[in-house]
Amino acid sequence: MDAVRCAQTVTRCVILIALLAPVIPRPAAAQPAPPAPRRLAFAELATAVAQGNLQLRAAAFDVAVAQAQLAQARGAKQPQVTATGSYTTGQQVPGTTTTIPNPFGPGTITLTIPGPSPDQILLRLGVQYPLYTGGRLESQIALAEANVRGAQAVFARTTQQVLFSAQQAYLQALLARDNLIVAQRALEEAEESLRIAQARLRAGVVAEFDTLQAEVAVTNAQQGIIRTRVGVRNADALLNALLNQPLDAPMVLTDTLEPRPVSGTLASATAAALRSRPELAEFRARIDALQASIALAASGGRPTVSVGANYDVSGTPSSNAGAWSATLSVTLSLHDGGITRERIREAEQKLAQLKVQETQMRQRIELDVWQAWLTLEEAAGELVASSKAVEQAREAARIASVRYQAGLSTQLEVLSAQASLAQADFGLASARFNQNVARIQLLLATGGSL
Repeated sequence: MDAVRCAQTVTRCVILIALLAPVIPRPAAAQPAPPAPRRLAFAELATAVAQGNLQLRAAAFDVAVAQAQLAQARGAKQPQVTATGSYTTGQQVPGTTTTIPNPFGPGTITLTIPGPSPDQILLRLGVQYPLYTGGRLESQIALAEANVRGAQAVFARTTQQVLFSAQQAYLQALLARDNLIVAQRALEEAEESLRIAQARLRAGVVAEFDTLQAEVAVTNAQQGIIRTRVGVRNADALLNALLNQPLDAPMVLTDTLEPRPVSGTLASATAAALRSRPELAEFRARIDALQASIALAASGGRPTVSVGANYDVSGTPSSNAGAWSATLSVTLSLHDGGITRERIREAEQKLAQLKVQETQMRQRIELDVWQAWLTLEEAAGELVASSKAVEQAREAARIASVRYQAGLSTQLEVLSAQASLAQADFGLASARFNQNVARIQLLLATGGSL
């Protein structure tokens, strides 16, 4: 009986294990470790942008295209060597049979002359070299060189704008983190006020209304935490997008949102902008290109001289011969209906227009520097005022807390003082952000040379 009972017990255990097996939790598969956060300093943004930004990669192709066009223009002045060949076959022409008397004895002699070979070959090796083109090739090279300088100036400006956007996004991420710190501090102060109100309620010193007010303040502070955390995530996503990283890639920003002073004067900043702004370099390149276009148009009325040499091989595969030849050609347009004259006039009008636009650009650059400088001065004043506001709000919050604990004021006064302090802290962080943005805006206005 014991053996039977033992067997039955084992059977029940096996069945129970089989039934429970699907619901018994299994050890979770090992998850890959999350990537380590990328440490990024403000000074490293230029390198990070150059390595990853897609807009800069696309803009770099314009420079490469202009350089390829320049190489083509220069190649036109070099000797041009060509080789051509052909092989032709046709229907076989039958040979001719001739019978003549045999001069050495009786009978005749039959002679068969084969027909011409149906296979013909033609090979030509040619060399052409332009001796004089009336300045056409030289003008095309000058035009291509100007286009390269223009493309490089556009790329430089694009680089500055992308870098400015990345720097602003970095500062925005720092501001979001500072706002989160302020929100966390506001929550801690609200929770402390709630603790004090609850203790005073238990002591019978205050009414329940004080705790209700403190609870409302805690709830509002918690909502502020949620908003600022979302702000941090959004700011990080924007910065990751500019650096061509996954939007949720973790980052550790090693800088702080501290004021960064700018030295110099408005006059020196304006002079630096007029010397270094890529837009002016682009205009100078466009002016050079139009001057080259004028020379190119004028070349249409001048003669062109070129020399060429050929070596031809022709005949059948079994019997062929070669011969060489040389050619000196001169071409002069005697009348083109005034096309050359009007092309010159068109290019001259465009050049005059571009010079007016360059003057407008210089005025705009001076205005950009002026506005950026005044914005920086305004940000400096705002920073001083915000710093004083924080000091005053902090002292007011301290006094209100002391007065409330001494029974000389209400909970509403404490919460109001704490809200004012949080607002002042937010304002100080915003003022620091504005000063940093105004600084990089001035750097952008001066072409990054300040």
